[in-house]
Amino acid sequence: MAHGGDRYRNRVDYDFSINVNPLGIPLILRKAMEQGIENAGYYPDPLQEASRRAAAEFYGERAGVSLPPEWMIPGNGASELIMAVVKGISPKKVLIPRPCFTGYLRAVRGNREDREGGDCEKDVEWEKDLPDRIGPDTGLVILTNPGNPTGSLMDSGLLHTLLEKAKACHTPVLIDECFIEFTGKEAESGLNLQREFPNVLVLRAFTKIFAMPGVRSGCLICPDQELRSKIRMALPEWNLSSFAEAVLAAAGEHRSEIYAFMDETVRETTRLRNSMEERIRRGGFGDIRVFPSCTNYLLTTGWNLPGRRLFEELLHRGILVRSCEDMPPLTEDHIRLAVRPEAEQEMLFTALTEILPRILG
Repeated sequence: MAHGGDRYRNRVDYDFSINVNPLGIPLILRKAMEQGIENAGYYPDPLQEASRRAAAEFYGERAGVSLPPEWMIPGNGASELIMAVVKGISPKKVLIPRPCFTGYLRAVRGNREDREGGDCEKDVEWEKDLPDRIGPDTGLVILTNPGNPTGSLMDSGLLHTLLEKAKACHTPVLIDECFIEFTGKEAESGLNLQREFPNVLVLRAFTKIFAMPGVRSGCLICPDQELRSKIRMALPEWNLSSFAEAVLAAAGEHRSEIYAFMDETVRETTRLRNSMEERIRRGGFGDIRVFPSCTNYLLTTGWNLPGRRLFEELLHRGILVRSCEDMPPLTEDHIRLAVRPEAEQEMLFTALTEILPRILG
């Protein structure tokens, strides 16, 4: 499975392939990582008591709900927790709306994947049949809210209908909310539904909102004790580094400052996204479709270039974008672009202005 951010085999000066905060890492968390160096000579706490308390305070206060520390399962990034959910639950049948993050498909390899269809060219309306596809034999449903790579939030009414059906069928539902902090609509988080639907597991990560994919810090919020036990048994004994412990502790302790940073992120991401979308639409690049997004990336299509030509031409100039050809039913004509600061956008659009007329002749 492909992924964005491959700086190790390519020269990358401007990375539009990974969706991290255009504001970068907040200073408070940078300082926390320095503290992590001092603790690197000790084993992390296998019970993760301080980390779970900090995560409960941080996510609970932001969402306006009370989250018990025992619901928290910290992890080495969201990817590890996705793997642990699938391994711990061991579902025979998994329902995954597509297109989706390729990490889900990697996690369920060997499990039956129930969803092959879906037409992304119809404003993702195909998701409306999801509740009907859940039955007593469905072992797990995996949702992304907002969607990746589409960038759209799931309709709240549809989500509620789906959760009611899943609860009736005793089916766990994993809601990946790793991008919801960019939307300004955290009130629509699954964290507000877990009292009503204890079968709902909510996944969050520091990777995207705090621009620290190298630190690997994530958290799964799971109300069901039996599910928690199964998932924790699927994790290593020490799955948090001292750096991940430090940033979790800092987020819990300095919540007001971190929340202010997150609010600024929403405002700035919205401004940059709108500007970027406008430039794509009016840039003279042809009939490019930009899917409506409320987060920090834009899914585009309509480039009408042979093969991976645009991807390769941009990479030759040190600009990395995300081809979605490994996210069926999308094709190599679908390109996801991270929302980046103006200076980086300028480099992208300058390159497109020079490349496209030459290729299209």
